[in-house]
Amino acid sequence: MPYKNVLQVKSLNKSFINIKAVDNISFSLEEGDIFAFLGPNGAGKTTTLRILLDIIKADSGSIRWGLNGKESLLPPADQIGYLPEERGLYLDVPIIRSLVYLASIRGMQPSQAKTTAMEWLEKLGLADRAKEKLQVLSKGNQQKIQFVAAILHKPAFAILDEPFSGLDPLNQEIFIDYIKELNQQGTTVLLSSHQMSLVEKIAKKLFLIDNGRELFNSTITDIYKSFGSQHILEIKFASQIPYDQLQRLGNTESISTEESQQVKLILRPGTALNEVLKKLAGIEGLTHIQSHNPNLHDIFINLVRMQKS
Repeated sequence: MPYKNVLQVKSLNKSFINIKAVDNISFSLEEGDIFAFLGPNGAGKTTTLRILLDIIKADSGSIRWGLNGKESLLPPADQIGYLPEERGLYLDVPIIRSLVYLASIRGMQPSQAKTTAMEWLEKLGLADRAKEKLQVLSKGNQQKIQFVAAILHKPAFAILDEPFSGLDPLNQEIFIDYIKELNQQGTTVLLSSHQMSLVEKIAKKLFLIDNGRELFNSTITDIYKSFGSQHILEIKFASQIPYDQLQRLGNTESISTEESQQVKLILRPGTALNEVLKKLAGIEGLTHIQSHNPNLHDIFINLVRMQKS
């Protein structure tokens, strides 16, 4: 009988000397998920992924894999694709040879690996560079090859650590489509990143982490239901920002300076926007005002502030 959870993590902990890198976190993935593991640099994301892959050992906690209906304590190598944050391919070996070799040690026939690798290189516009060495490519193109190496053998589960690193905005959008395509073909995806504006376009579930601790663990829909109803006001002034008048508005959760003459106001949940706008209209020097609901980045920052308050 197939396991509903393809990965289940319970009470994971990891410390390095005096640093608590992972602090009692738990989460699970079901088959077909695109699960986003999100947080700033140093939050504990990569450490957690390395524990999942048995690259390093946890101090405590448990991990259970359930790929293809078989439960195991360790990730089955032929079922896992891993894109590391730091590039790890052979720089002085021809690209096609590296790709075929890595796919073959994961159980793919070399002839099929070469065919599939060339299909991907064609898609990426790099087919004419298949016999070149990786070191001559740009950082963005190296990241593309690293991605292909991670998913060429069509894994049941892919761990992608900072997959958009080194990519320009156009290629970031293209890679979002590649990850969606990979998922639609049956691969469960665990995606780690600090680029929340990109991840919220594709993730179904998410885990927000900061300083090794859980901030939120549920679906994208749930986080917006819970924290996305507040109004955020972006306000510009002709000259100096009148902080004293803004503080007297009331119903503001936070006021932060964006630029020398621009400020961001986050209103408390349930605040009537029209009433605040009427009060703002009476402040001299206001030149621009824009209202929007929080995006994932805004929600994350607010959750961090709530945790520290």
